[in-house]
Amino acid sequence: MPAISFAVTQFVLIPRITAAVVQQGGKKGRGRHVGTARETSRQKSEGKAAPSYEFSNIVVNLTGSGGTRYLKASFTVTGSKPRSSTGILNENKNQLLDVAINVLGSKSMADLEAPASKNMVRNDLVESFNQALKDSVVEQLFFTEFVVQ
Repeated sequence: MPAISFAVTQFVLIPRITAAVVQQGGKKGRGRHVGTARETSRQKSEGKAAPSYEFSNIVVNLTGSGGTRYLKASFTVTGSKPRSSTGILNENKNQLLDVAINVLGSKSMADLEAPASKNMVRNDLVESFNQALKDSVVEQLFFTEFVVQ
């Protein structure tokens, strides 16, 4: 049953939703990819733009599930250095997407059922991003979608 649910979601529901969004004036994404990253900006109370980067629709199989369970997540990371963070995040978007896929894919169902599991995943992602960038560029991470099936 999980395989059927996954197939229906991937090949029926998502294409229909994408078509509906495009008809209503939204922009269609680039092809079928596990996840996408795009640059956004968030205003701080001081009026300066805090650099942020959005990762959308990252889908990974959970460890130890035999391919029957998966995690779908979308999140936004914010940088600590207003001017340089945007460029660093943009230049390394593919590397950061790979890091996100590896971190999320390393989690098991038991890890995600534990209390405060989202905070654990959040901290792992921030730490891994900063390690990959060899600097403390990523300051915060906000989940906009977190679905386990």
